[in-house]
Formats: sequence, C-alpha cells, structure tokens
Amino acid sequence: MTQDHKISIILVDDHRRVHQAISEMIGFFDDIELLAHGSNGREAIELCNRYQPDLVLMDVVMPIMDGIEATKHIIEKNPEIKVLALSSFKDHHTVRTMLENGAIGFVLKDSSVDDLENTIRTAYAGQSILSPEIMQALLETQQSNQETNLSARELEVLKLFASGMTNNQIAHTLTISISTVKFHITNIVEKLGVNTRAEALVAAAKNKLI
Repeated sequence: MTQDHKISIILVDDHRRVHQAISEMIGFFDDIELLAHGSNGREAIELCNRYQPDLVLMDVVMPIMDGIEATKHIIEKNPEIKVLALSSFKDHHTVRTMLENGAIGFVLKDSSVDDLENTIRTAYAGQSILSPEIMQALLETQQSNQETNLSARELEVLKLFASGMTNNQIAHTLTISISTVKFHITNIVEKLGVNTRAEALVAAAKNKLI
C-alpha cells in the first residue's frame, strides 16, 4: 500500500448503532476510509459498482437481500473486492456459507478497535482471517479427515500460509514463483476437501497439520 492510498471500505448493516460504532472506530485509523453505508445486500451491490472499494464489511442477516447472496454476486462481478463478513452469529452453517460464497474472513460485531484494525489490514493484504470464536465454532463442527495426502512441499506452504505470510512472502521464503505458490494452495484446498483458503486453515487445524 502506498503512503497516499487509503484502504477504502463500504459498511453494510441494517442496524444504525452498528454503523455508528464502526464509523467511530474507523475514525481512529488515518489510512482507512469509510466511503459509504448500506442497509441491505442490494444496496451493497449498488455501492460496490459505484465506488469499487477495497473492502466491504458485510452483515449476514438483512432485509431485501442477505449478506450471503450479496457476497456471492459481488465476488462474481468484482473479484478484486474483498468481503469481510460482520455478524453477531457464530453458528458454523452461516460461517461456512459466507466463506463458500467468497468472503475472505469473518469477525464479530463486538470486536475491539484493535481487532477490527488488524482484521481490516489482514483482509486487505489478501489473507483469510477468522476471529478466535469463529475458528473454534468451525473446529467443533468440521469433519476430520486424516487422509489428506499433502506432499511435503504442500505442508511447507500450508504452514507458512497459516503463519500469516502472503503469497509473495511464501514464494520468497521457499525460493519458488508466486504462480507455484498459488498452484500448491489450490491443491491444498482440494485435498482438504474444502472450498476456500479460510476453510483450509480450519481443516488443517482440525487434522493437526498446523
């Protein structure tokens, strides 16, 4: 991120107090800018088309169109936009569905200022992120599968990815190309029987691979 670039965000939630609270928190960050507010999934799609933000903080349960359907539509039309699910729900079905539809991570509405800042920056960097509560909920419900058949190199990539490294950092550490890193991650996701990078981390933790 260049010095003059601010991480641009759209906040979509149907509760005014959530908008007020998160707006106040984002106000503490000099390089994060809240561009617009929406109250349902349809507005989220319209705002993304208009502003092309870096990141969308997306509620899950909303009137007219929920966050799950909106996330799927946004990612299909604007894959460069990252969606971070924002909810008070911790049930595994909601989490998994949001991740399957393209959300890069999932945090709770009562996150602290520091947690929100870290989550926004991590998501902006392209790294999947889940709050500890969400990770625990998924670990408790994810089916374990010890027959992962990951190669030694795939395990190396998985552990570095789980440590928070970007694709560029992994490529530099292992002295391989970025395209090779992406190839390994695609194989890891497939072999773990999941659909997203975030779910791969959960499955890897469940199988004690990381």
